[in-house]
Amino acid sequence: MDKAELRRAVIARRDALDLDLRAAKSAVICARLVELLGRLDAAAPHTVAVYAAMGSEVDSAAFAAAAAKRGWRVAYPCMLSATDAVACGQRMCMRAVAAGDASEAPFIARPTRAFAAMHVDSDHFPIVPAKALDMIIVPLVAFDHAGARLGYGGGCYDRYLPMLSPACQIIGIAFDEQRVDGVPTDVHDLPLPHIISA
Repeated sequence: MDKAELRRAVIARRDALDLDLRAAKSAVICARLVELLGRLDAAAPHTVAVYAAMGSEVDSAAFAAAAAKRGWRVAYPCMLSATDAVACGQRMCMRAVAAGDASEAPFIARPTRAFAAMHVDSDHFPIVPAKALDMIIVPLVAFDHAGARLGYGGGCYDRYLPMLSPACQIIGIAFDEQRVDGVPTDVHDLPLPHIISA
């Protein structure tokens, strides 16, 4: 099965999960992520990048809220306009969002839309340098036992992850139903060091 076929098959399987089951599994995954927060130095300022769930993805909102409550800065992906992407060499950046401001962040409400820098208030939602992240939660479509990740095909995370500090914890999250025997990979595809599923 090629990437496109596998992507369609696994998304269909994920979409077929009962809403209550998805919510329960998301809660278990978020609880496990919160446990990881407790293992890090509480005195140091920390920043975590999460994502706003689309469709039937694992919902990490409870984890984002718990991180903010513990004093962590929380950032979300913001797709960049073609002009801005050329200027910075990336199609995606991470922007900090203060607790309670998620409803005001256009890139959370519309995660696949590309935004020009002038259309996002950079004072209110500043860009977080990749090297400043202590943890990043990565969405995925499918994964295998070796940590290979199948994304949505845009390559945004494949280009972003190499920019992170070596100390940054990279964690993919998914439902067990997204596990496959093998994910077809290309040279640019990076395996994830940690995947939490339920």
